[in-house]
Amino acid sequence: MNFFRTRSFSTVSLKLSEIRSKGAKKAYMKSPVIKEITKLCAKSFAITTIIGVVIGIIGYVKEWNSPIAYSNAFFVAGCLLIIAGTSSRYAASQDWNEYQLLNAESFREMSSSQRINHIVNENSPLHLVLLGVLSGILLILISAIAAFLF
Repeated sequence: MNFFRTRSFSTVSLKLSEIRSKGAKKAYMKSPVIKEITKLCAKSFAITTIIGVVIGIIGYVKEWNSPIAYSNAFFVAGCLLIIAGTSSRYAASQDWNEYQLLNAESFREMSSSQRINHIVNENSPLHLVLLGVLSGILLILISAIAAFLF
């Protein structure tokens, strides 16, 4: 009986090691995505911090006494960042008219839809949109917190 227990235990441990290695492969595949998301969040936090410091300096120089003034400034800055992030993608797609002149040599092997996508991706990648929206949302949250805490 001990033989069967030992054998079944080794079979189970072998299957567990196979499952672990498959899980490690999946985790390895996800790590570049996690790294990019972490970089995006760090950049967003840095932009939010810089804008917060600028708003604080402006508020100090202009002698804002109420938290509502700071809250309004954070809200406006957040809205402007969201608009800037989303409009950067739209503006890149509008530049297509300028690039139509270059299709003879530089984009010969691409179809027109591939050229448009290439130009939009080169001029304004999606991470700029996400960066603007995420930073804007953080500033709007700071605006709400500033209004309630002070």
